Amino acid sequence: MTRPFERISSKVLVDNPWHRYCHDRYARRDGSPGDYYYVDMAGSSVVVPLLDNGDVVILEVERYLLGTKLWEFPIGGLEPGDDPLHVAQKELAEESGYRANRWDALGVFAPYKGVSNEHCHVFLARELEPGAQALELSESIDVHVVSLDEARRRMLGQAVGDGQSIAAFAYLDRFLAR
Repeated sequence: MTRPFERISSKVLVDNPWHRYCHDRYARRDGSPGDYYYVDMAGSSVVVPLLDNGDVVILEVERYLLGTKLWEFPIGGLEPGDDPLHVAQKELAEESGYRANRWDALGVFAPYKGVSNEHCHVFLARELEPGAQALELSESIDVHVVSLDEARRRMLGQAVGDGQSIAAFAYLDRFLAR
């Protein structure tokens, strides 16, 4: 007999460059088989870019699926085997144009538990140097430099907020309170 929540079988239903949609059969608490459908993702990285004067770099990102723009920190998805810090460094440069000379890992969280196995890695980027964006054709991003309070107001005050950026604020607050 299998233990509760043990995987019995796994099948990939859809595989694309960003996600895999999967169906698992697993043992439920009473030992009976159950079905679990989920999004298999290698993870993501979010970056809080903090300037020496205390301002932050935030992005105004056009989000196709939502049909609106969101205030966000730079965020990028991992591919299997990617190093989360490397992805954070790449996404900061591509999306904002900034490069950082100092990096701190702030924490890891599950942004969509129950639906995805994704882990999101949060990094603080400091000692920033400005540069040019290198956006993908699927991206429309405007870069803004604002005070930390203004960034918080914009991100928390929008009708639909970006969960990864909001969570990054919690990790940043914990870091700054040390």
